[in-house]
Amino acid sequence: AAALAATLALCGCSVMPEVAAAGDPTPTADHPHIAVIGDSIESGLGVEPSEAWPALVAVDLRWELDNLSVAGSGFVTRGDRYEDYTTQIERAIAAKAQIVLIGASDNDLGQDIAEVSAAMTAAVGRLKTALPGVQLVGLSALSGAAGDDQLAPLDSALESVVTEAGGEWLSLGQPYRGVDGRVQEDGEYPTVAGQQAIASVV
Repeated sequence: AAALAATLALCGCSVMPEVAAAGDPTPTADHPHIAVIGDSIESGLGVEPSEAWPALVAVDLRWELDNLSVAGSGFVTRGDRYEDYTTQIERAIAAKAQIVLIGASDNDLGQDIAEVSAAMTAAVGRLKTALPGVQLVGLSALSGAAGDDQLAPLDSALESVVTEAGGEWLSLGQPYRGVDGRVQEDGEYPTVAGQQAIASVV
């Protein structure tokens, strides 16, 4: 990371790409406008926002990034600011994102899977209707504490909804779970090294 920062500084570039103002993006072929819809993992709980994996990937892939993720949120679960994914989706639409990455969330564990699946269908339908040309990418749920068997129904439901809508599915695995130095003391959230590991997979 230090070498990348030094290289960018020498070439006169900023480490973080400039984010286009919501509703007035100026994307190019080299700088697509990406919106990320997610929870505390994507928002970078416990680390700096610039250290969360969406920001790291944005530097590497030259994204114009709107990281709209809200800690504690899910498709039906309300997190910080009492928001679920619905608010993030409306912000992605307002920003006229070209590509939307949307992740399953362990925050929806314990909710009725039929209700969560219906919310996923509504969310993807809303994005496709409002942004007809949008490229959707679904992401499997990341969690340091929940097991794969617990997360599987959420991942399966979102994968079906996204792929049926013509989107792509990205299975991230669990690149930080249980790995010394990659998970914070609470056992749930990734450290900076954990976020870097996720970014590498993405």
